[in-house]
Amino acid sequence: MDATSDSKRLGAVKLSRVTFRATNRDSDPTAAKTVAAAQTPRTTSNVKPPPSEASPKPTDTKKAAPSISLSGLLAAQRMTLRLKNQAALRRKARARTPNRKPIAIINEQVPSGSANPPQRFPYSLAKELIQEFLMAKLRNVTYDPSTSGDLTKTLCEDIKKVVRRVTPPRYKLICNMAIGSRNREDVLVTSQCLWDSYSDNVTSCSFQNATMFCVATVYAVYFE
Repeated sequence: MDATSDSKRLGAVKLSRVTFRATNRDSDPTAAKTVAAAQTPRTTSNVKPPPSEASPKPTDTKKAAPSISLSGLLAAQRMTLRLKNQAALRRKARARTPNRKPIAIINEQVPSGSANPPQRFPYSLAKELIQEFLMAKLRNVTYDPSTSGDLTKTLCEDIKKVVRRVTPPRYKLICNMAIGSRNREDVLVTSQCLWDSYSDNVTSCSFQNATMFCVATVYAVYFE
């Protein structure tokens, strides 16, 4: 019974590596070497075996790049050019139409020493009336040096009557006229005066036909 129990214990001891080495180190040296080799950690070798001729080659997993057609490239270039032109047109439109609101002048500043008429002289309307009058009076007139002086006085008086219809009150009209021949001659007519540039104004018209030319100037001077 003791031997059986001892054998059972010995078999149980064999299952434990630490107990086996402590009890059998002197008696079985080869077993100790085997156990030590078993306890040493296994190292994996980094050396790869040479590829055999029979082993299959790895297949290339890269996909082929899609081909680009010439028509698609031209269409993309046209689209890019169209978008650039549209952006340029929008920038020009924004530059032509500023976002700033116009400044409204509530009270116009009258210069010191100037008259302040309640209504200004309508020089653009007066110019249209003078132009129509000269065309109606001188359309079929032939230049004659002997009658040009009287014709000038008559036309000046008639022009003042026509312009007086649209002239505001307290304005004095002064008419100046020059008539000459169109016989290969160049004429320069100038005028100069001293007045109030804020309240006074001037308008001028010219007319010519086959034989003569006429320049009429009307000054509108305001009196308080």
